[in-house]
This record gives sequence, structure tokens and C-alpha cells, in this order.
Amino acid sequence: MKTKILCVVICSISLLACGGGGSGTGSVVPADSVATTPPVQTATDDVCTPVGALLECSLVHQGLDRTFKIYEPSSIEESTSIPVVFNFHGYGSNADEQLFYGDFRQLSEQEGFLLIVPQGSMLEGNTHWNSDSSFTSKSTADDTGFVSKIIDEISQRYEVDSSKMYAVGMSNGGAMSIYLACSLSQRITAVASVTGFMSSNLRANCEVNAPMSVLLIHGTADEVVSWDNGLGGGSILSIAEFWAAHNECATFRSEPFDDYNGDGVSGVHHQHSDCSNETLVQVYEITNMGHVWPERGRGDDINGAEVVWGFVSRFGG
Repeated sequence: MKTKILCVVICSISLLACGGGGSGTGSVVPADSVATTPPVQTATDDVCTPVGALLECSLVHQGLDRTFKIYEPSSIEESTSIPVVFNFHGYGSNADEQLFYGDFRQLSEQEGFLLIVPQGSMLEGNTHWNSDSSFTSKSTADDTGFVSKIIDEISQRYEVDSSKMYAVGMSNGGAMSIYLACSLSQRITAVASVTGFMSSNLRANCEVNAPMSVLLIHGTADEVVSWDNGLGGGSILSIAEFWAAHNECATFRSEPFDDYNGDGVSGVHHQHSDCSNETLVQVYEITNMGHVWPERGRGDDINGAEVVWGFVSRFGG
């Protein structure tokens, strides 16, 4: 492994964190939810500094100081190429909150992928991702270039599997993941959006150059990014139809999924399949769920992180 950094420690922090996009539900992270490997000291370098169980990293991109966090699983092996998951926070949120709110750390330990949690830049006093939508239209941040630069940096540090580079996000972060499917499709393998959206402008100008697998998780009671019209760009199902058409999918089916929490409602799983290059497009339509990251521990019928990883990890390699 290139310049291997091992920084997994006991993480016994309990933090109340929130999602992005204007509303969210917090969660307390139990002390046993992450790895319990004894701490290994790692030397500070010009880009990253070990802080607890993480590496806190910073770089300059187009004149802006940009930051991101790295969570490295203890199961990482020097001779094995490692998949990468980018996890993008919502509008007005931050990397610290997203690390806990849409928590992939335990899955990182179990499945052996590198977790990257970037920090958005400021726009009119709020953190954001420049995802080519109307409410970020005033932004000049080159977030595609920022993500590409992170990929370059981690590729120098780890033996990453460039064929398994995944992007997921919450709300504006979900929109950013979809934007990367268009703007960085040569480096991103598959994407997932939780309570996110796709602008009409992006649909008209998406530059994706190959079939792309896309997962959408969304609640029918979302009052921030509506199920029926997103943020004015069209319904969540129409986003899936856009990607299904791009992927030349031939088969579509819908079926209910289990009412795990026993409240009498669950939702519908929609899937476009028989697509080019064995790609898939899926939608989890969650009945009565608002603008939140779904978690069974919070009373939802699915675990968002598990569903996302189960989807994206099928692709690449």
C-alpha cells in the first residue's frame, strides 16, 4: 500500500447530529458502533493530521481552503485494493454531522472500504455543494474538481480500487452525488441520493459518458425536497426514469418492502433492470417519511447506510 496510514482507534463519542437541507432527526451514536482497535500513532504530514479515529485533511483548490475526513477500517490490508465511499452532507450541515448522521463507519469496518467525508464550502453563510441547481446557482465553487483532487490524494496514500469509487449524500449532498454521476463519470462508479434531487438544468446538460447505476431513497412526506417535484426539477420517480433511459433499461417492476417497524406502512421498491453494462436504477419510496436519513434505530423501515452499500457495492471490479 502507498504510504499506508493506519488510524483506527476506540471511538466512544456520543454526538447528536443532524442532516442537511433544512430539517433532520438526530441520533446518539453508541460507543460500540465503531472499531475498538487500540490506537496506532500516525505521523502528521502536509495534508492530513490524525484526530482520534479519523484523519483530518486539508488542501487548497482554486484558492479555497478545503477539508475532508478519512475513516480507515482496521481490516484494511496492504496487498488489497480498497473500495472508496464518499459521503456528502446536506445544505447547512457539515462533515462532522454527516459522519454520525449518515453513519457508514461500522459498515466500513465490516466490509473493508475507505470512507471519505468532505466538507462543503460557504455560500451566503451556509455550507453547500455546488450541484448545478437553482439554489446553488450563485456558487463558483468547483466541487467536481475538489472531489477529483481528493481522489488523487487518497490514491497516493492507499492502494484504492479505482473501479469501486462510490458517492452518496443527504439532500444537497445527494444532489451532489447525482451531479458527480454527470460531471465525474469517468471516476465515479455508482451513486446514491438520500432525500436529494436532480435539477432540470442538470438533466438537460448531464455529461455522463457511460451507463451509471443510481439509487434514490426518498420519503413521500418530505417537505424540503418534495417527492412529487423535487426542488422544481421533477419527481423522484422521474429522476429514476431519466437514468433508466440513459442506461437503456428494458425492465421495470415495483413491489412493497417489509414493514419493519410494525406501524402499518412501509413503502415501495422500484427497480429498472436489464440495463446496459449490467447497471441498475432503484428507488426506495418510503411512505410518510420526511426529510431524514432513514435508520431503523430511529423508527424507519430500512437502514439507509446498509441499503446504499448493498446497492453500490455490486458495481465495479
